[in-house]
This record gives sequence, structure tokens and C-alpha cells, in this order.
Amino acid sequence: MLDDPGLYGPRRPLPLRVRPVPGESTGSFVNRLAHANGLSLAAFLDRVGQGEASAYPERVEKYPQSTEMYVNDAGLRYLAVLADRAAGLLQQDLPSLGAEQLLPGSEAAQWWWRWEPVAGHLVRYCPLCADALGVGEAVWLMSPDSWQVCLRHGYWSDDSRGRGPDFVQLAELPETVTAHQVRQQLAERWGSAGEELFADAFQVAVYWWTRMPDTVCWVRRAWTAGLDAREMRAAPLVIYPEAAELAHAMLDFERAGQRDTADRSRWLAGVEQLMAEWGVDVAEGRQALLMWLGRHRRGVPAPGPAGGNGLLLGAGHSRIASRTGPVSQRSCLTWQLGMAAANM
Repeated sequence: MLDDPGLYGPRRPLPLRVRPVPGESTGSFVNRLAHANGLSLAAFLDRVGQGEASAYPERVEKYPQSTEMYVNDAGLRYLAVLADRAAGLLQQDLPSLGAEQLLPGSEAAQWWWRWEPVAGHLVRYCPLCADALGVGEAVWLMSPDSWQVCLRHGYWSDDSRGRGPDFVQLAELPETVTAHQVRQQLAERWGSAGEELFADAFQVAVYWWTRMPDTVCWVRRAWTAGLDAREMRAAPLVIYPEAAELAHAMLDFERAGQRDTADRSRWLAGVEQLMAEWGVDVAEGRQALLMWLGRHRRGVPAPGPAGGNGLLLGAGHSRIASRTGPVSQRSCLTWQLGMAAANM
């Protein structure tokens, strides 16, 4: 119950509680809370203040994969009352309720449905994980990347918004599962340096895919997943294994700390041999590797803390778009390799 008796707004929770899924979009949670209590979205929103899109709540309800809800501080308090959950706990579970994403204005409760999230991607939650929690309808997560991997159940999901299958089962793509495990291991062992090296490798692999989408191993994976081999949606899934292996090669280069011309040439020759084994055209793909080496050729690190467990990356690597954003922005190659990966 709100403490201020003169403040308009909900005074008691809705009869039926709904527990948020960690990382869930606010829109997904609000829809589930409304539906559990037999309310349309429009009827629910009347209890959360005033906002935009109120004339078209049926469109918002119909497209949870496209829209996200934002509130101001008062709207957050209203939502907390209705959900019977402390505002701070809601903020922990629902990323779009974070302090940095609250709408301005603290007096009248306000909400706003955007047709594109302010940050991140709306990605479907693993259906088997949802079943285990007793969730009866689709759950959408706010993900920094445009995809999610559930290692527990072997599912790949993304922000495809209805194009093709909602989920890809990875039972026949074990190399993609392994690649995701490698990415996690790099982050756990090497902290932000590991995450950023994977991001560098991923950017290089995207560069290759945009120029060589018909590379045999990528086409085969796309077909196995039930996706069009040239569809942008397929790219993160099919290049994941090569990106993970390339990230390990980049890690070896950084750990060796030998960056003169001969050392760079030896490393480049080794990676080009891997490219040939993968079926990636070496001449077409070399430029991306040269760009990466150009950023990492000097051993004196840029100012700042080590990326994790003492590993300091080459000085040029400091020029990245974001240290906390999606994989496409955690690389020193974000702009050099074009914007093809910006939506991945």
C-alpha cells in the first residue's frame, strides 16, 4: 500500500501474483500480470497512470516481441503495489525499470510503450525453462545481444519477431553449444578482456559472413537449424563456432605478448590456416584480421584496469563503443568492420 493517503493510484495488490523472470521485459511481465488477473492490457494500464499508446493497447498486447514499457518513478511505485513486490526487487528482475531508464517526472505516474526498446533486444525465453516455472504464456527477455542460448535445454532463441521458427533446437548443432560454453569460459577466466576478445572475434566472423555467406559450413548449419542461409538472422548462429575458435587464437596472441612484425606474421599465418580448414576464403577474409592486428600491435596497454586476472589487451583495443553493451559494441572493430553486426 502506498504511504501517502492523498496520492491517487492503486492501494492494494491485484488478487493473483505473478513472479517476474530475471531479465524479463517490463511489457512481458505486465501482460502476464494483467492476463493472470483476467484484465485486458488497457484495463491494467488504467491502474498505472497515464501514458502513450493508450489508444492502441490491443496493438501493444498483440506484439510483445516488438514493444517495451517504460515508467517514471511514480509509475514504478504503482506497478510495485499492483504486483505486490518491492520496487527495488522489480528493478532487479526487469532491466527496463532500472534507474537509468526511468522516465522523467516524479509526481504524476507516467508510462510509455516504445515500438523499439531503448536498449537491448526482445528475445524469447526458453519454453522449457518457462514450463519449469509454471509460466503459462510466452515470456520475452531484454537481452544485450539479439540471441540467447539455453545450455540446460539446448535452445537458441532470438529477436526474429515471427520470421521462421521461434526456437532452434541445438541437438544437431553441438559445435554451437560448445562455442557458447567457450564464450562463457573466456568471460569467467579473463573477465572483460575475455568478453571483449570474443567480441573482436565475432566481429571478424560477421565481416566474413557478410562477404561469404555461402561458406559451406555456415550453409549447412543454417539448413540444419531450418533457416535461410543468407538470412541475417542465421549469421550469429552459424558463425558462433568459428568466432569462439578465433577468440582463443586472439587470446593466445595477447598472452604471448610478442607483437613485432615476425610474430604478427606467424599468428596471421596460423589463423589463415584455420580459415582454410573452415572453408573461409583466406584472401577475402584477411583484411579483417589485419585490422585487428593493427589495433593490437602495440604492447603498451591503454590507461585503465586490466581486463581480468591481469590480462591487458593491446593499446588500440581501448577504442570500443561500450564495455557493457551487446557483443557488437564490445569490440575494438565495431566501426572498422562496418555496421553489418550492429543488429546481431
